[in-house]
Amino acid sequence: MSKDADSLGGRLWGARDREREPQTDDKVVPLKRSTGDRAYLAFETSDRAKRMNISRAAAPSRFPSYSYLLDISFDHHLQSAFTLIYTFMIVEVTGRNLETVVHAIGLGKCNCFREYHPKLYDRPAEGEPFIEKITITAADEKLTER
Repeated sequence: MSKDADSLGGRLWGARDREREPQTDDKVVPLKRSTGDRAYLAFETSDRAKRMNISRAAAPSRFPSYSYLLDISFDHHLQSAFTLIYTFMIVEVTGRNLETVVHAIGLGKCNCFREYHPKLYDRPAEGEPFIEKITITAADEKLTER
């Protein structure tokens, strides 16, 4: 072996790493909530999200990559609606106080946003972000509406 390979632990591809315990990424937050937790959070963030979990209450959720997001259309005066335009689908979101959700998406920090449903969550406090409806129009779903 070369001197460079020896200085890296004797193995070119770090075989010693395979012998160690697997490392966990402390920044990864599970999206599952504990049983009985009915607190509604319209969105969740992380330092740098690569994908966004679009969680609908009574329809299939989507998990698109940020790299496919082309544009965001936002009603900044009323903060009641925004549209995400992807190469393969359009996501229309309506609700209230959505400015923080849109800014998190625009900064690439939103890893999840979710639709409210009274059977799943308690109603959020007045002034908190609230997503009433998520409509996705996609090639593989044609038109899925909640």
